[in-house]
Amino acid sequence: MKKMELFALEIDETLFYKENIYYMKMPESWRNFFNKERIDGGYKLVYKVEPLGKKLKSIFPEIISVSSDNKMLIHDQPWLVSTKPIPQFYIKQLTLGWLAHLKRFSISELPQDIRDLEPTWVSCTFGEVHQFVDKYQWIPGMAAIKFCQEPKFLDLGNELREELEFNHVIFNGKHECISNPLQKSNRHESFSYVIRLELKTRGGDAGRTILNVSLGTRRYLGKEQIKDGKCFMRSGHACSVLVSVKNPYITNKDRSFSQLKFKKRYGSSSFFTAWETALDGLYWDVLNGESFESDSLLVNPKAYYEGNGEITAYVVNNNLFYGKSVKAGIGLPEKSALFNLVKSLLVNFGAKELQLIPDITGRTMNDIRFPVVSPNEERLTIEIYSSNEMFDTVKRVLTTEQKSIDTKTVTILEELSDSLFRLNCNKEVIVELVHCSNEEIVAELEIDKYKEKSLAQSKRVNQIAKQFSRAERQDNPVLAFVEIEEKDKWREGSDPKKAVREGMKKTGRLTQFIYPLTEDEAGDMSRIINAALDLFNDYGLFSNNVNKINVPGTLLSITVLKAGNNFLPAISRLVDAELSIKILGVDSWMTLQEAALKMDDAKFLDRPRKENRSSEVFEAFVSNAIQDELDRSSGQVIVLVNVTLRNGWLRSIGNAKIQRDRVPFLNERLANESRLKFIRINATEDVPQYRIIIDDELKNYNKASGIFKDTIGAFYCVGGRPSAWKGISNDATKFSSPSKQLLQQRAVEYIPLGAKDEEEMDELAILADHLRRIGLTYDKHTILPYTMRVLNSLSKYISGNEDGYDYDAEFDEEVEVELEEELIELKI
Repeated sequence: MKKMELFALEIDETLFYKENIYYMKMPESWRNFFNKERIDGGYKLVYKVEPLGKKLKSIFPEIISVSSDNKMLIHDQPWLVSTKPIPQFYIKQLTLGWLAHLKRFSISELPQDIRDLEPTWVSCTFGEVHQFVDKYQWIPGMAAIKFCQEPKFLDLGNELREELEFNHVIFNGKHECISNPLQKSNRHESFSYVIRLELKTRGGDAGRTILNVSLGTRRYLGKEQIKDGKCFMRSGHACSVLVSVKNPYITNKDRSFSQLKFKKRYGSSSFFTAWETALDGLYWDVLNGESFESDSLLVNPKAYYEGNGEITAYVVNNNLFYGKSVKAGIGLPEKSALFNLVKSLLVNFGAKELQLIPDITGRTMNDIRFPVVSPNEERLTIEIYSSNEMFDTVKRVLTTEQKSIDTKTVTILEELSDSLFRLNCNKEVIVELVHCSNEEIVAELEIDKYKEKSLAQSKRVNQIAKQFSRAERQDNPVLAFVEIEEKDKWREGSDPKKAVREGMKKTGRLTQFIYPLTEDEAGDMSRIINAALDLFNDYGLFSNNVNKINVPGTLLSITVLKAGNNFLPAISRLVDAELSIKILGVDSWMTLQEAALKMDDAKFLDRPRKENRSSEVFEAFVSNAIQDELDRSSGQVIVLVNVTLRNGWLRSIGNAKIQRDRVPFLNERLANESRLKFIRINATEDVPQYRIIIDDELKNYNKASGIFKDTIGAFYCVGGRPSAWKGISNDATKFSSPSKQLLQQRAVEYIPLGAKDEEEMDELAILADHLRRIGLTYDKHTILPYTMRVLNSLSKYISGNEDGYDYDAEFDEEVEVELEEELIELKI
């Protein structure tokens, strides 16, 4: 029997109460600097305290807790909590530098009462100050520090046993244990094993605190990125670097790594990069004694990586750089071995192991996508804006039998004439393929002509809108398939993708982009198939699996789409095999295509705050839609809700709020409606990593799929592996095979709410899991159920960008990346 072990431990906050620590209060004059002024009947901080605290934590990982709230400012509570008394000079100079930066002063221009005060450390135990300290910071911090105190032997079997030293770092605000860098050979760059520790609560069981143990890798840059007057760093995100300055503390012999960030610089500067914040730059002045240009790290990263001088620096090799000799991910044996090391240490301190979770997989569903399912018989026109070679290749691939996209060989389009084709569909859907020139619409934006780059984009949008009017083909829907270069081929600000999508939207066309053909024929074919299926998916066609879904009524999925600083509430409705969409500001239900093209009519909201009514408007929007469906039919109404909505939009689905036998409270009527059920979907990092155990043998782990049910009523669902992952054995390790991409399916948590009994809970969880297979794209489960994911696909028609998913391959990447279409959703 299969069982799941979550990589998590139950931990009591009293665990480290006897540990000696040091705390520092913020001097009064510094607190007064962040004073509050009265605004419209309330109070507002003049400056935020949080950025200073976050940066101090990242620079000094010994600081395991920082308080940045009003209580610290008003009541003189502990500000910094550290396991070691960091010299006050460093804290003072960095803080003064930050305060001066906020005022745009030099330090000497700050008031004397701010400059003269000396912060002090006070020694005590955690038990004495625990009520003032955030347990979500200090518990994982102390656990990480304990783990890093002594070297560890990583036993991977097959006579692979490696001694590792770990350092505690704060990376992107989270406590991590990072191993010493490993390098398999001279042709490989280096990487570290990473153990991330985070304290969480569980939905419906918020009284227990759980320490999530996440295992991954982080890769480092080895090859030069600035050469012959050129910088090969891509733009778009800041790059992290882990830095250790030799002997940073007078009395501390241990190595301490700080996370700093730099970004690509533009303009007339003689430097290609710059430190992201003032505090990143101040780090060097204070700890190094002089300034340091980030360009130096890219001119010769290997010299700093080897650590032969005063500075040791590991530049994180994320998607901003080309040529990664070490692929993403981590092997299952490594995950298991690292978790065992953490578990054995913390259990000795009093942490408790979680119970194994049994597999309750019920009805199986074949991954059969064809014939696809359409709600109507119709005719579609697909305009292919491409080279002649691309058009001919697309036509050939779509009309040729394919073995890779289903359990049997299928042909997507049956040729009826030179331009007309019949879609492999349950209804008569005729597809017309039209070849169009792409030269004008995908040309580089003319950014050199305008001071404001946005004007170049607006010009292209207007050009497309005039060139392809809505009047050309009013007899049937028109979709656009556009060949365009990859993001890194364009100068900064000249990529036309966003303008093309917006211009096509104005003419009533949904858009799918595809990169030019390469010498990899199999790869090109795969990209064409997935791009075509993506386009049909966005139009609202289903895989054949939708016929196997047993929905006893109406299925609603709710979400909030982000567009810059604005947010759009959206709902999808599935009745039988018919999908419709409703967005705030448009009263009617629409097809997916209609909704994508109606974004300009939508009503966007601000992020929920006390001073606005965004959450009230959202709850009313959702409540009205649910009530209308209950009134419209006599069947059940099942609502899928993303757990991320608990952050301000729908607080009733928070961990401490939900009750398994009740639906989230929206209003009195819905609270007592027996036909209403909810399923809370959680695909965030709150859901622990895991291993699947066969016959209780801890070493017999695999990449199996299934639905696992916890004793508290939470379901952890693991989908099948995409074909792109096949061919990698379960016992493969990053240590032995750094050039292999090693990935594992992501577990998604479902919590049914309002079910009348255990059997109905199981059915709701199985339903949610099966909904992950009814979309046309990808050959296995997506992360979110299709009815939720399809709402996310609307985002690109708001922002103009492709939908972004945080892909981190077990978090070795820290930024969003653009991948081939078939690999966008790897967190399954």
